[in-house]
Amino acid sequence: MVREPAVVLAHSPRGWAQELHFFLMDHGGAVVRGYVVSPDDALTERYDVLVVDDITSFLSPRFVASLQQKGSRVLGVYAADDAQGAGKQRLLELGVDEALPDTAAPTDFVDAFARLVGPVVADDPDLAGLLEELESRRTPGPPAPEPPEAVRRAGQVIAVAAAAGGTGATEISVALADAVRRQQLATVLVDADEQAPAVAQRLGLPLHPNIRTAVDTLQFGSGRLDDSLVRVPNLGIEVLPGLPNPRDWFELRAGEVTEVIMELARTRPRVLINVGPRIDDLPEMGGPARFAVSRGVIAMADIVVLVGSASPVGAARVVAWLAESRSLVGDTPVYIVLNQFPGGAFVAGELESEIRRNMTPAGLEFVPFDKRVTRAMWDGEPVPKGPFSKAVAKLADRLVVGAAR
Repeated sequence: MVREPAVVLAHSPRGWAQELHFFLMDHGGAVVRGYVVSPDDALTERYDVLVVDDITSFLSPRFVASLQQKGSRVLGVYAADDAQGAGKQRLLELGVDEALPDTAAPTDFVDAFARLVGPVVADDPDLAGLLEELESRRTPGPPAPEPPEAVRRAGQVIAVAAAAGGTGATEISVALADAVRRQQLATVLVDADEQAPAVAQRLGLPLHPNIRTAVDTLQFGSGRLDDSLVRVPNLGIEVLPGLPNPRDWFELRAGEVTEVIMELARTRPRVLINVGPRIDDLPEMGGPARFAVSRGVIAMADIVVLVGSASPVGAARVVAWLAESRSLVGDTPVYIVLNQFPGGAFVAGELESEIRRNMTPAGLEFVPFDKRVTRAMWDGEPVPKGPFSKAVAKLADRLVVGAAR
């Protein structure tokens, strides 16, 4: 038999949600499974349609795509009195299946559920086969329109992570952004380290604006996202500084940060994101969503650069990090950087053998110890030409070639 679509409503301060819920309870047309207030809840539950506001904090392109991949449809709701149409445009850019104004009648929502889901069969193989046969006889309609150009991401997202604290991932991120920019590619460096953000301090930049500012700008339309970026003249790159106080990590939601990154990638060829070493999935252990931003950035990245120390312990931590992040990384190319390499063919061979015995990275680069790095850190300046910058430039060449492929 055919059942009514199962829908879930995102918690909304607007009146449409309560009105729709009462209508469906009284007249049918769909079954409300409940409300969700976090992306984890929305991705865990099983249902046919999620109805969500354009101002919902955890709404992001990756979140929408994840729901669609698991078979759920997303119906967005925007403010009808928005003369600029920004809410509706945002929903379309996020990739929702359909969008309705918040003044739409409950029957309009029911009609939308029918368009999005169609007849839903409840555990009846004979009836399912009949509906499948009828569907195959239906005259095909016009092809679905192509998504607007604004939805397509133009730039490449590169996540630079550390296998452990103190490996120099921030320094690699800064030098890598500089090296990519030297290849005539506009580059923005984002500090999304929830634990120890240090890009602004490393380059002597102000702590405001920062990633929190960018999130607010995008969520509430309070300005231009570009105004949250700080230009570094001596590097020729743009920087989005991290949290001014790491204790405020709970103010950032993974979906909000990844949405900022996606927006930057629409207009920049390369977006580099520096993330911290911790990727523990603490909510599954009963703790807070502590490192959700790092996990979200790694999961959305087109390329992952993993920085470890050039030592036996460092190689072991690289292998452990890769094992822990397997579900996040998937098929994404991973380039490994062993930093502060002391030199020596035997040492290099032993470290490389240990890593390749456990996985096959897209690339493995040894970045040598260079006293110029320490001096540049004290001066707040980019590292001058030398073994360090030469090795990072070589890595940048490989990343650009890999991205082109």
